[in-house]
Amino acid sequence: MSKLLLFVMACLIVPSSFGQLEVQKCKKGSIPTKLVIEGCSKAPCTIVNGQNLKFSAEFINPTATNTLKAKVIPRLAGLTIPYELPKEHQDGCQKLNNAKCPLEANQRIEASGDVPVESPVSNVKINIEFQLHADSGIAVCFKIDAKVVNK
Repeated sequence: MSKLLLFVMACLIVPSSFGQLEVQKCKKGSIPTKLVIEGCSKAPCTIVNGQNLKFSAEFINPTATNTLKAKVIPRLAGLTIPYELPKEHQDGCQKLNNAKCPLEANQRIEASGDVPVESPVSNVKINIEFQLHADSGIAVCFKIDAKVVNK
């Protein structure tokens, strides 16, 4: 009986984690309920310098907001690497698939898009923090480990 219970539990757990990348939680903001980064099923993700990192994510928006502003903070050995997303990638409302801004509190959101990879260094492991800022502060925030490589 216990083997059957373990088998049933494994069948329930495996599909919920398949294809989803594990992320690190930030001090503020909620984490995605699902995150897929193209070409990466396990951290550290290999990302190519000079190309776009494609993603899809699902999250519960924790607070009502009129806007979402995307921000990316790369860190190398704990030091922040100065980086600002190009203007056309900063409006998080433009990345939403199932909703439009303004957003309600506790609304389920699906988003997808791409982020340009422009690193001054290559062939190193970095930690990348992704943030979505609502009107009242950080709504969603998570970190992933990645290795930046040349084309």
